[in-house]
Amino acid sequence: MDIASDVAEVIERRRAATYALLKNWAGHLESEAKQGASWRDRTAHARQSLNSGVEQKGSKFVLYLAHGVAYGRYLEEGTPPHLIKPKHKKALYWRGAAHPVKVVRHPGSRSYAIVGPTVAANEQRIINTVKELLGGE
Repeated sequence: MDIASDVAEVIERRRAATYALLKNWAGHLESEAKQGASWRDRTAHARQSLNSGVEQKGSKFVLYLAHGVAYGRYLEEGTPPHLIKPKHKKALYWRGAAHPVKVVRHPGSRSYAIVGPTVAANEQRIINTVKELLGGE
């Protein structure tokens, strides 16, 4: 074997080890987020759809934790007060309403952030374990 192939083999082993380490962290982040989500489940879809993974983009790895439901953004950020108006009819109606209404003034909803805080709480530990794996400081 020549030195070039030895170096290439070491680099490839480190790349594989880094991917495996980050994949392990992805599972940890997902589990922590699912357990720590503070919203009240109605269907459990939001909690079940929290997902994580590792993607390789060129020579870089991207570790992610994300919502898998369309309304995940609203769980993370909350919503400001807003008006709810009918799209296709003249009024809104639901069981228990005294009469059809033209507009509902929604007070907004608070944030139930879990993705950002989970990543932030683990960020330094992730960096440290990657450095340790690669023999850094």
